[in-house]
Amino acid sequence: GRGLKAHYVLAGKKSSLTWSRIAFYVKVARIPFLIVAIYGLGYRQGVTDSVRNPLKLQQGTFETLLKEIGVDSDQDVEIVSERGVSGFSTLEWFIGRAQVKADDPRALKIASIGKEIICSARRYVRKNLEDAVEKAKENYKGRVMKDEVLARKLSEDPEVEFWIHALERLEGASLEGIDKWQYVLATTPIPNAFVSEMLPQRLFVTTGLFEQFVHNDDELAMILGHEISHLIQGHLSQKSAFESFLRGLEIIVLMFDPTDGLLSLGIATFLASTREALVAAKSRTHETEADEIGCRIAAMSCYDTKRGAEVFRKMHEQDGSVKHDFMSTHPPSAERYETLKHLTDSQNYSEYSYCNTLQRKIARAFARKNYK
Repeated sequence: GRGLKAHYVLAGKKSSLTWSRIAFYVKVARIPFLIVAIYGLGYRQGVTDSVRNPLKLQQGTFETLLKEIGVDSDQDVEIVSERGVSGFSTLEWFIGRAQVKADDPRALKIASIGKEIICSARRYVRKNLEDAVEKAKENYKGRVMKDEVLARKLSEDPEVEFWIHALERLEGASLEGIDKWQYVLATTPIPNAFVSEMLPQRLFVTTGLFEQFVHNDDELAMILGHEISHLIQGHLSQKSAFESFLRGLEIIVLMFDPTDGLLSLGIATFLASTREALVAAKSRTHETEADEIGCRIAAMSCYDTKRGAEVFRKMHEQDGSVKHDFMSTHPPSAERYETLKHLTDSQNYSEYSYCNTLQRKIARAFARKNYK
């Protein structure tokens, strides 16, 4: 009797253990589906909000970005576009109806050089798109198919798709193309320049950048070329997707905690630090990539990249005492400067014949003076 009872109890424990394991694996397996579902809900809500009132959503994002760099008053912002100069106290900041004189000549300087940089960036992207299409055509060489079928297959090629999206980020979704770009000068001591995929076709520069680092057209062209390169490569979207992927992995790892949460308290900080380090490493790669492409675009715009690279030397002199580690989002300024100095040997205005006409030489001679 006892042996039979013991066997029955043992079998019951094994059965209970089996069901516990099944329940655990089911719980873990559902996590990716929950993550996708939550992401999908957020994405749909975002689409709904943007369709319902896109101007209000963009204005809110615009003001949030300005507050992050220390701008609280609409009097501290000038926006230059093809339509003129405006503020952002009303929707005029978006539709560009205001026609007033620019109080700060640096706003017009940003617009002038910015437009040249964007025109060169468009040429750069279109050339890469053409090369990608020709390369993709090789995969279908000798095969008979309708033009529309070939076009669809070419657009599905990963490299072609990448450059199509890059061109869309530059030209936008309107018929105005690059003429719809707006150039924003923000009065704040924080030195910064950036573009954001959340606010299409807007280039932001702060007065602090001029006061501390940028003192001539060539330096400004290098900075703007760098920022536009981030947009071309879609770095913001890549970083966001990468970080979301890592957060999903964190959740899955924490679900395997056999102590029902006790161990999670100890490793949660470690996982978060690991995620931040990986994101920072990717960000440093993005910065190096943007430096290289930005130098090429500045050269294509007929600017002296050797002179422009000096802006990174100034940055190095200012943050020379700052220690860089695996959490740093940017490479050391000294490293960037040395890399760019080497790169400018092959990427400078002298490499492009259209930059060496008499008219260009005269214009460059007048533009070489430093800002006052």
